[in-house]
Amino acid sequence: MDRDERAEGAEPDPHEELLRLARGVRGHVKRRQRLGGALPGEVGTNAASPPPAAARPAKSPAPPTPAPPTPAPPIPAPPTPAPPTPMAPAASPAPVPARAASPRKAPEPAPEPARSGSPRDTVAAGPARDAADVRAQAAGARDLDEVRRGVAQCTACTLCQTRTNTVFLDGKGSSGLMFIGEAPGAEEDKTGVPFVGRAGQLLTDIVTKGMGLDRQDVWIANVLKCRPPDNREPTPAEKATCTPWLDRQVALLGPRILVPLGRHASMHVLGITAAMNAMRGRVHTVAGRPVVPTFHPAYLLRNASEKKECWKDIQLAMQTAGIPIPKREPGAGSAS
Repeated sequence: MDRDERAEGAEPDPHEELLRLARGVRGHVKRRQRLGGALPGEVGTNAASPPPAAARPAKSPAPPTPAPPTPAPPIPAPPTPAPPTPMAPAASPAPVPARAASPRKAPEPAPEPARSGSPRDTVAAGPARDAADVRAQAAGARDLDEVRRGVAQCTACTLCQTRTNTVFLDGKGSSGLMFIGEAPGAEEDKTGVPFVGRAGQLLTDIVTKGMGLDRQDVWIANVLKCRPPDNREPTPAEKATCTPWLDRQVALLGPRILVPLGRHASMHVLGITAAMNAMRGRVHTVAGRPVVPTFHPAYLLRNASEKKECWKDIQLAMQTAGIPIPKREPGAGSAS
């Protein structure tokens, strides 16, 4: 209710009056706060109103009540670990299926080491193990005794497994003629001397009764230095392996003429393949040295009619080598 209504004598309502006063006070305070001091018309008045706001200590506005701190979100409790699941035993690895083995190539033979400086290049270093060792040791032999030692210990072919003795050489060769047979026989294998059996006895007769010489005046050797089992023919590989020993013998002895005995020895020395009758009866030349082939004494034992042809060959060889042919009494035949 406003003042006009109170002036007309209306009974004021205490409650309304209090509200009006409160509003007035609040408005008064707001005006004073806006103007920063006393309101117009309040200066010098003695009204029994509350002292001016300027005379009163200004209440500092109450600090705003700080908002309660926002509580930190609760830290979630760590999840309770699940009870460990019992581990199954580790499974064995699945077997890898075996691969089919690829066919393996046979290992290639190791390359033969260079022979230069090899310990088997000399007879003193040990037995010759193969054809290469034979060539090296024979070529390096300084004298006939060294060749003999090399032959005695040679293991270059399988004949070394069945021999009893190596058969190297017989005679001193003062005449300059050298007989060459093919291979030792059973008697030669026992004694180590070439041509000592029946065929050897016939050869001795040719030298002593026909040529008028002593057996020691000629050299007698063989292409092979070991006997082939059962007197079989030597194989080409055996002859090729053993030949360097014979070649070195010839080089060191220096015979004036070679007389190979029989077809096989003649073909080997001449390096040809031919029938005996195509090779005998004439002089061949090998490495500047004359060669006169003739029949093997063992052949003559089975074919006595060929002895005269053999004697012709022997005389041709003697003439070529400059060996005097002894005079014969009329009616005397060839060596029997």
